[in-house]
Amino acid sequence: MNNNILAIMTKLLLGALYFTETESPFTVADWGKIPPTELLSKIATHYHSTPSNLKQINPADFFNHLISKVDPSDAPMVENAKKIQTIYTHLEQNLSSLKVIRIEGASRIPVLITGYLPDGTCVVIETLAVET
Repeated sequence: MNNNILAIMTKLLLGALYFTETESPFTVADWGKIPPTELLSKIATHYHSTPSNLKQINPADFFNHLISKVDPSDAPMVENAKKIQTIYTHLEQNLSSLKVIRIEGASRIPVLITGYLPDGTCVVIETLAVET
């Protein structure tokens, strides 16, 4: 895998936050060459969950919500939305099979954005939703 891609994604996400009942940063990880058919099973195992707790969200809907549901007079939120738009564009251009997966079942919900590089490497961007 090209570590430069991870560095670029990390730089693009610097300062970007996912807002729920709290604000959470995004982190990027290389999960190696996991076949797409095994990804959900790997996620369930990694997060000590069951496959039934994995909820997939359409990536366009997920990112559109983060980008468009912003008060235009709130400069920090507008800036955050711009960062999210930039990363989404970068992901669409550089990764295939984009998925957004929530690992539900508790008030602290890991949210994963996954995709594949051309060499078959799975890239995972993780953040956390807090919903009580």
